[in-house]
Amino acid sequence: MLYNPGPLLAGVVTSILRGVTPLGGGADAFDALAPRYDALFSPAANPLVALARARVHAALGRHFAPGSALLEVGCGTGEDTLALVERGHTLVACDPAPRMLSRAEAKLTAVGRAGAVRFVRGSAATLAAGWPALGARVDGVFSNFAPLNCELSLEPVRRLLEQALAPGGRFVGVVLPRICPLEIALFLARGQPRTAFRRFRRAPVADVDGQTFPMRYYGARDFDRALGGGFRRLETRSLGLLFPPLSFGPMMARTPRLLDALTAVEDRVAGWPGLRHLGDHVIVVYERL
Repeated sequence: MLYNPGPLLAGVVTSILRGVTPLGGGADAFDALAPRYDALFSPAANPLVALARARVHAALGRHFAPGSALLEVGCGTGEDTLALVERGHTLVACDPAPRMLSRAEAKLTAVGRAGAVRFVRGSAATLAAGWPALGARVDGVFSNFAPLNCELSLEPVRRLLEQALAPGGRFVGVVLPRICPLEIALFLARGQPRTAFRRFRRAPVADVDGQTFPMRYYGARDFDRALGGGFRRLETRSLGLLFPPLSFGPMMARTPRLLDALTAVEDRVAGWPGLRHLGDHVIVVYERL
């Protein structure tokens, strides 16, 4: 059985994940979280993070050719950055929280791979404004675990993709959509209707370890409208349709067999029409025309 964190750690993880999965804007909040991030979201502390990340990495393998030059938006402490470098990619990795970037850079340096990554402080919006100064085009753009939900509009994301992504290049984004049926059911069962329907609020707010900031929920159709005719959607896939939202990870660590069964079913149905737009997160993939 996986390590089961005590009630205090479980409460901290639930608090941190109350509004949005950490890896994005709200730089002050994520800066404060940086020293504890890897411990709180390790596979031992939260097995759902490992399950979700494995399925995201499978999507990256489908859409990024070996040795591609990539831009990672919201790199956090560099877990995905390291995995991509180990696959032979070179990266520009950005994050608005300087302590997150410092930990990511230290992680790459510790394994002798820092030369494969250029770290840049900023969000998608700030990077869109400053990208021409970098003078680069990349083969792919990647954003995992909802940093793009911290952008209050997808317009700067479109501008960034138009500037950074070469024709034929692909964008893989993992975002929080508006509808997560299992989240609604689980929080209603706990007697927490406000939390159950938080994604439907007119002006949603992320709560990261007690610090709040505005955010938005986005799905594939939002990206369709924002990106326009210069991009073609290639894939939409649910992530967390049947296995619970990430905030339930410490609880699910006690029931690994149930988690394995839920994951096996989700892997079969996550791409089905009618289901692929639902879940704790969704994976969206676009090609630049």
